Amino acid sequence: MEGRNWEYQYFKVPIHTSNATKNYSNSKNVTVLEWPPMSPDLNPIENVWGIMSRKVYENGGQFYSVKALKRAIESAWYNLEPEILQTLIMSMKNRVYDVILKNGKTLNY
Repeated sequence: MEGRNWEYQYFKVPIHTSNATKNYSNSKNVTVLEWPPMSPDLNPIENVWGIMSRKVYENGGQFYSVKALKRAIESAWYNLEPEILQTLIMSMKNRVYDVILKNGKTLNY
């Protein structure tokens, strides 16, 4: 990951806004994106987590070891269809517009 200018996006939850997190980010010169509170709708990765969770636990999936759960998560990740990701990316313009219309309130994406 060397040589890239990464920006970190976080939600305003305690673990992301703790002094330890801020100090670490500052010490590593991490650029933190300003992000409106209560706006997970603007982050398509939240949809990806939901898609993966449904896949991992489909048909009442149960896991009796961390290794089995990890395999299921990795399988869900590597089998994500590129079209789903593209659709989520392409939805960003509408998401931003809808958030503005709703004055930052949660949407149903």
